[in-house]
Amino acid sequence: MHHHRHRRLLGHHDGLLNEFPRRRGGITIRLPRVAPEGLRVVEIATPETVFAFAPWWLPASDHPSVRLITRIYDAAHAHPETTARERTVLERLRDDFTGRCTAAGSALTTGEALWQAADALHRELLPSLPELNLISLTRSPARHLLAVGLARTPGGMVAVLQRWAAFDRTTMWPLLAVATSPQGIPLRVRLHARSGRLDTTPLAAGQGTKAAPLSEEQLIELLDSGQLLPGARLTALAETVLQLTGTPVRHFGNTYGHHTAVAGLLHAPDAVTIPCCPDDEDSWHYADMPHSTGRYPLHLIELAACTSDAHQAAEALVTESLRRRRPIPLSLEGDLDATVRSGGAGLFRQEDDHPTR
Repeated sequence: MHHHRHRRLLGHHDGLLNEFPRRRGGITIRLPRVAPEGLRVVEIATPETVFAFAPWWLPASDHPSVRLITRIYDAAHAHPETTARERTVLERLRDDFTGRCTAAGSALTTGEALWQAADALHRELLPSLPELNLISLTRSPARHLLAVGLARTPGGMVAVLQRWAAFDRTTMWPLLAVATSPQGIPLRVRLHARSGRLDTTPLAAGQGTKAAPLSEEQLIELLDSGQLLPGARLTALAETVLQLTGTPVRHFGNTYGHHTAVAGLLHAPDAVTIPCCPDDEDSWHYADMPHSTGRYPLHLIELAACTSDAHQAAEALVTESLRRRRPIPLSLEGDLDATVRSGGAGLFRQEDDHPTR
């Protein structure tokens, strides 16, 4: 859905790839299994000790980052519950990813290389997907604008963040941003709200690691030079200040109320006029299945291990999902392939019944 919504809302195919890490985000492979007792999801993750956060923003020439991603696919490939079809898909993704990293080097980030590999597979499965060209903020000119926004924050960036933290009743934001050290080590940027102190520690470091102080000016310089990715709060602050100072802003993605919060802190109600989607409506899964925890979203990667008939059925599911602006609920059949084919077949029958619709 992200492809279609991006084009429909923004009218173009260029955008920023979200490489800001989430805990376990993007480093767990899930294999859905349809059984008589219901849907079971096999989760395959690398150990927490390897990396809780993937450093997607590091260059594709960074061998530790590339090895981290390939280990995820290797672990899934070797898992006893992985089918032969799934192994073929995993091999293709892994090899395409590593090939792009080798060819591009520092011209791509690790996240961009993986996005391109997955996007190529998605487009093979569903030829109707519109083209998207997503790049890392670390390489986009947009980073200069965001740096300007933070530098222009009325009263100072840290002072506003301190008031925000006080409003949220928190003493520390442990992942205000992520950055890269001069030695290429991924860092987390923390804000100690009461003192207003910024510092950095290695992203994968445990407790007791010595922190390095960071000034407000240094944070902005790192962003401007492509060595830092702002988190959701910093991004909302920069966008709001830009909007207030005459630079039109349009936000594609979730905001979680951050723009509204910043507008209140800056006493600038007009700032909430930044065009954006309501949370979780910038995109959605095209289909989902009943699961013990509620509904399990069907991903395109999972579809890759299905037959070509299921791929055609998925095209119909995507089309109908776009029309309804929500996921299409599927009923569980014999396996994932049969579940997708059955859901698509129902839509095909609807089209036959209403040929002029």
